[in-house]
Amino acid sequence: MRALLSSSIALFVLACSASHRDAAPTAVGASVDPELGLDTGEAYRTAIASYIQVLGKRDGSFPDTIHIGRHGEFPDIELPAVIERTSVRIVSPAEAEALKAGARFTYLNIFGWSTAGQVEFYVVNFKQGMRHWPDGRDDRHLRFAIGADQRELVLDSVWQ
Repeated sequence: MRALLSSSIALFVLACSASHRDAAPTAVGASVDPELGLDTGEAYRTAIASYIQVLGKRDGSFPDTIHIGRHGEFPDIELPAVIERTSVRIVSPAEAEALKAGARFTYLNIFGWSTAGQVEFYVVNFKQGMRHWPDGRDDRHLRFAIGADQRELVLDSVWQ
């Protein structure tokens, strides 16, 4: 229930902060975005790798395993089993519910969308018991510029 509430809040916050974009956002959902030429799985892998790097720089630590939520907005993609030396598992809400009591449980809800020339991701981090920091200290909004070859994402900005 908390995950659903937190996801709803995250979507609300993102919707309210969308005024800085001049193009209508499009959910990153296809395996290859025909307009942008981006591979969606690779875009999500890049976003997860950047998220791990950013949080790892903060205090030098990051969990050895993360669980990625396959929520209704998550694209039908496969991810590598390991990203940035961190094991990655895509799990359904039911699987997350069964795993959430683990002491080192880390669960990420990831939302992605694209506009002309950029791709953005919002990563919401939940810990053991699906607890979420009220100040969102482990959440990140990552914005990537689309490289000249239309296939590479270049990290443009990260904010909490």
